[in-house]
Amino acid sequence: MPKVSIIMGTYNCEGVVTQAIDSILAQTFGDWEFIICDDGSTDNTWGTLIDYVGRNPKFILLRNIENHGLAAVLNRCIDASSGEYLARQDADDISVETRLEEQVAFLDRNNDVSVLGTYGELFDADGNCWGEIKSPEVPEKKDWIRGASVVHASVLMRKKDVLGVGKYDEKIIRVEDYDLWTRMISKGYRIRTLPRALYKICWGISDYSRRKFKYRLIEARVRLECCRRLNAPLADYIYIFKPLVIGIMPLRVSHLYHNWKFRKIK
Repeated sequence: MPKVSIIMGTYNCEGVVTQAIDSILAQTFGDWEFIICDDGSTDNTWGTLIDYVGRNPKFILLRNIENHGLAAVLNRCIDASSGEYLARQDADDISVETRLEEQVAFLDRNNDVSVLGTYGELFDADGNCWGEIKSPEVPEKKDWIRGASVVHASVLMRKKDVLGVGKYDEKIIRVEDYDLWTRMISKGYRIRTLPRALYKICWGISDYSRRKFKYRLIEARVRLECCRRLNAPLADYIYIFKPLVIGIMPLRVSHLYHNWKFRKIK
């Protein structure tokens, strides 16, 4: 059995998915399997996967005929996995070559940590780095009330702990990770961030069009449940309305706000 099972969903990303795969093939840590589930793509993503890694025994390719959403895809990948650890990877992102090696070493040394993320560098469609996300190394309760405090696609997770809270909730869309994290920390599991930029995230203005207002409503409900789970003081319930405010902003305004928030200071 491999030490790490990498889980990734794909949907209409034939032009970028090989880049994500290449970043895993280049890892300095080699004891892994890569489970990829195509979620009903209408382009040639599935054909690209078959041609690129279909004969590689380290890869397990799954396919949904219809689109089911990321939570369902990740749960299907988890069910097919055999590793001790689960590593997330998004189909348009890049893992730095030492990512898995450094994260595995940390979790092997720290048995009390269930989930380990990394810092993330943000790049646009042209490959230009424009920002960075530095989640708290040891997030406190107030950090979680304000929002997800680990970069989802960068995490390495103990599979047994994810199974211990019932995996991802497939009814939650776009914020399935935030729901999972708050369920885990409310049960006493620990989540940390390695202060190293080991993951590169493709993030441009086109990504904001996916965040429809109905998904902002779902996020607001998840934030409400987070406040309840963590016994937040009444004043902190104001953060429930944050996604609703962002949801009514014009896309370009939201994009400019995040360019300011995550800008990389040289």
